[in-house]
Amino acid sequence: MDKKTVFLTGGTGFVGMNIAQRMLAEGWDVILYARKAPDASFLEELKQLAGRLIFEAGDVRDQDRMEAILEKYQVDDFVHGAAITPDYEMERNHPAVILDVNCMGLLHGMLAAANKGIRRFLYLGSISAYGSTAFQEGVLEEGVSAGNPHSLYELSKFTGERLVLRIKELYSMNAYVARIGDVYGPWERYTGVRGHMSLIYQTTAAAMRGESVILPRPCLQDWVSGPDIAGEVLAVLQAKKLNYDIYPFCSGERWSLLDWCRLLKGRYPEFSYELAEKPQEASIQVNQSRDNAPMRMDRLFEDTGYAPAQKDAESAFACYMKWLEEHPGFLK
Repeated sequence: MDKKTVFLTGGTGFVGMNIAQRMLAEGWDVILYARKAPDASFLEELKQLAGRLIFEAGDVRDQDRMEAILEKYQVDDFVHGAAITPDYEMERNHPAVILDVNCMGLLHGMLAAANKGIRRFLYLGSISAYGSTAFQEGVLEEGVSAGNPHSLYELSKFTGERLVLRIKELYSMNAYVARIGDVYGPWERYTGVRGHMSLIYQTTAAAMRGESVILPRPCLQDWVSGPDIAGEVLAVLQAKKLNYDIYPFCSGERWSLLDWCRLLKGRYPEFSYELAEKPQEASIQVNQSRDNAPMRMDRLFEDTGYAPAQKDAESAFACYMKWLEEHPGFLK
């Protein structure tokens, strides 16, 4: 494969950092586009990889700025990951900002990509676009399971998907949606644009501090690691032909937060955990009262052959612990 350059909005968030790391390791040049640069030590680590890493400061609502960068570096592909993931208070206090960044930022990114002849545009959507439908029994399937969004984040991700498909049609773009499942893993940290961290992050940080946690329920979900999301992004960008508009990005297997806590207990003996008698007694921050159903990922395998590496709790735990050992003091 010829060397390519990718423009990555939201590139300094934890999903973006995983994507950047994987693509740099494969020899791609990566432009991280965000309002603020990540910690210098993070950038220094990524700069040791095969591809060239470039940081460009800017806002996703600034279309002219994005177009100038796309032209300057002769960018091939555009991955749009910039988004605000609000909690309840953020929704109440900043609704206009959330929708402006999550929806209008996406529109400006797509128009910039269209104007500069980008080869392939990939929008990082979310299982949240399903809204309450995500809590159904059985597997979520694109074209069958209808979205029913409620919160501003759910509404913005549902709108984002529809926006991508319409702009794709209007401008004859090679644009696609990655519907990301319950993600966790390396580089996850507080950045100010997420209401709270993943449940995996919260329990792991508590275990490393020797604290106890109260879980609202076992939390049986199709957890997917940041490195696997990165692998799925790369697979879509490299695919010779894509037959669908929307691709679920998940692991394909379900395991529970309770399983994770058992593994944490084996590694951090001072850590303790229990299930709450009532969900409101939980000591960790949760944003939904039920678990998401798994998504069917046949499309991704059919078009790319990609199979996630971390499908069960044990392999996921081993990989995350290895990364944390290599980054002491990262979790706080």
